[in-house]
Amino acid sequence: MVPPERLAVTLLYQCSDNIRKFKEEQRRVIEANGQSLSPKLVYLKQYVGNACGTIACLHSIGNSSEALGISPESPIGKFLETIKGKTPQDAGLALVDATDLHSASEASARGGQTAAPEAHADVDAHFICFVEKDGDLYELDGNKAFPINHGPTDGDLLGTAGRVIKANFMDKDPESINFNMMALVKG
Repeated sequence: MVPPERLAVTLLYQCSDNIRKFKEEQRRVIEANGQSLSPKLVYLKQYVGNACGTIACLHSIGNSSEALGISPESPIGKFLETIKGKTPQDAGLALVDATDLHSASEASARGGQTAAPEAHADVDAHFICFVEKDGDLYELDGNKAFPINHGPTDGDLLGTAGRVIKANFMDKDPESINFNMMALVKG
């Protein structure tokens, strides 16, 4: 059972040709029709290779920092303050220069059981994040041109994210078993 105060959902999936084609068409439709985005949304572009897990974590925590009680003096709190009001591109570039976050991330990676891939390694697995802002579900992928507004959650972040993930990822690659959802919750 997932505790009730759900703040974000992270998806790990295998990048298949079917999903890539669908996401490209989705991008074209949004560029043609536009979409509304919450000004409160924390979104940054990914400029470092194989950092999608870090970016997904930053999207999860950055969009939940108040609920999580993130200290403004912590490395992540300081970083979030420096990117306030910046474009996604400038926020992504700020991450490249955030040496205190790099140090914390590297220390955490060294303590893990699985070796992280090199920044230039070719991998097919990818992490993205889903958050709720102003009542809408947003898909945040630092490799994409922009966040995607999937519409109202009706107060059910996990259920809405699950339906979007099924329709936009799992149904596009029905033979794959390489999908993993993780929820960030307030305990």
